[in-house]
Amino acid sequence: MALNPVKLARYGAVGLEFSSPMLAGAILGHYLDIYFRTDPYLTLLMFLLGVFAGFYRLVSILRDFQKEK
Repeated sequence: MALNPVKLARYGAVGLEFSSPMLAGAILGHYLDIYFRTDPYLTLLMFLLGVFAGFYRLVSILRDFQKEK
């Protein structure tokens, strides 16, 4: 059972769409901590929001994959 390149690209993009919000949240939180001088709190908060967004996106993508089959 060979997969076509379009499906392989979609499966590969899932990892990026899962991890990108976490990385973006951590970076944004870090710079907000520097600006507001609230050392680890905004970094942690933004990272956790990124985790939530990443899992939400992962579930929605997997639900779309399930509908296609």
